[in-house]
Order: sequence, then C-alpha cells, then structure tokens
Amino acid sequence: MKAEYVPPTKMGRQRHAWFKGRVKPGMMFEDAVRLNDEALRLFPCPEEERRLKAESLEAMPELVP
Repeated sequence: MKAEYVPPTKMGRQRHAWFKGRVKPGMMFEDAVRLNDEALRLFPCPEEERRLKAESLEAMPELVP
C-alpha cells in the first residue's frame, strides 16, 4: 500500500486537492511539473507547512541498502 502525504495546513490541503483533481495517469512528466508549479502559484506554501514537512522528513529513518 502506498502512503500518501496530505499537508497539515488548509492551504496545503487545497493545493493537494487541486493538483490531484488535474493530474492524469500516463501524463507526461513536463505536464505534471507544470501543474505542480501552477498549484504552488495558486496555493503557496506557508512557513508552518515547510517547517512541518522538514520535521517529518527528519524523523524518517534513513534507508540502508
């Protein structure tokens, strides 16, 4: 089962829903990047969301081959 990150802030959840509603299976990488840039322009990341994301990444155990 694939874990899905859902941002903890209202703005982040709006961005997530906007992007998820527009991305399509088989979409070209460039189109997905363009959509992501548009989502970030419409729903910018607040400092709180950046801090929480950094903390969650720092809490992850490192992958060991």
